[in-house]
Amino acid sequence: MSRATSFFLALTAIVLCQTWAVDGVAKNSRILYLGDSLSIGAFGQTFDHSLRSSGFQVHTVVAGGASPYYWLKSYQSLPCTIGFWEKSPSAERRLGYVRAVPKLEDLISEHKPNVVVVQTGINLYATLRSKRRAKQENVAEVRSLIEQMCYSVAKAGATSYWVLPPHSHEKRYSRELQMELTSIMQGVVEKYEGEVFESQKVTKFDDPYPATDGIHYGPTEARGWAEKVSKHFNEYMKIAPVGIERTIVRAMPVQTPKTKVAAGGTLAASSSAIATSAQSSELELVLRLVQKSELKNLSDLDYSNALGVYEYEVLEDRQGNYPYDRIRIAHGIVFGKKYTSAATRAIGTEIALTVVPLSKYKTLSTWQMVDDLRQNTELSIYTPRLD
Repeated sequence: MSRATSFFLALTAIVLCQTWAVDGVAKNSRILYLGDSLSIGAFGQTFDHSLRSSGFQVHTVVAGGASPYYWLKSYQSLPCTIGFWEKSPSAERRLGYVRAVPKLEDLISEHKPNVVVVQTGINLYATLRSKRRAKQENVAEVRSLIEQMCYSVAKAGATSYWVLPPHSHEKRYSRELQMELTSIMQGVVEKYEGEVFESQKVTKFDDPYPATDGIHYGPTEARGWAEKVSKHFNEYMKIAPVGIERTIVRAMPVQTPKTKVAAGGTLAASSSAIATSAQSSELELVLRLVQKSELKNLSDLDYSNALGVYEYEVLEDRQGNYPYDRIRIAHGIVFGKKYTSAATRAIGTEIALTVVPLSKYKTLSTWQMVDDLRQNTELSIYTPRLD
């Protein structure tokens, strides 16, 4: 074979590989999707559904409060206390608490993605305006965090696609701060030949502040944002857009009964799951507190309000519609950065409560979840009814 022929074949192979990577990879691409609390509800479910409907093989890992500090292996493992969601092509789980958020490098090694989608940034505003360092050091720190993630992705031969933070209320984070973070993130990602979606161009936080946290969008707005990201991502991957179904979105990540894979590969609910789904949406119970989650220091709180998960023994079921002898209830233990009376409730206290599923109150999805109880996926989480 002549040198000219060898060169031509090599060049053809490169062109074919590039064409496959850009134009033909879509239906076979493996996507690792990482997100923070903005991906817990409507945004994450809508975007995840679009990715799967487009034919991608998707592994989604969402951790409330997460930032590169959580994802990178060069930093210590950190727990997630405000909601964790993981979904693979064959299974799904939602928990209020995990002891350690999975590391990016481990996820890449296990799932071998072609593209890593990262929705993050909100939790980097605190780093960017930290008083502990000089301003230029804050900028360098944020840039380093993004660069480490991009490097890990590129090292594995994958491509980065970053969903930059949407617009936040400007009384929560100034316009200048928001634009600064966008500029830093975009510059680093593009340096590694990744792609960004500039969320601030298509979003506007209009809800009042501080009546809301100024960050988390309602379901309608979050779906609209997700649809725009999905369209851009499919254009980037060179595939036709897909229709996005209007799915029912769980507002708060709650512990759900275990599922198992039945014959044929479908997920079948366990008997306890069926019992839980049949429960009334409202329970009247007499309870004794047996264990509780506690927030040791208010300084550990990332948000102004927090829920603490308590476990009670059921002494009396006044409606006769709760099948278990234990129940877990999320109480408001911090409001406006101050402890509530529920935070001081002593073990052994007996109390009569009317409770409803935690997911009933969508506004509670913006509260931090403190849940350090032993994992029990058989018990859904309730909360006291608001009269």
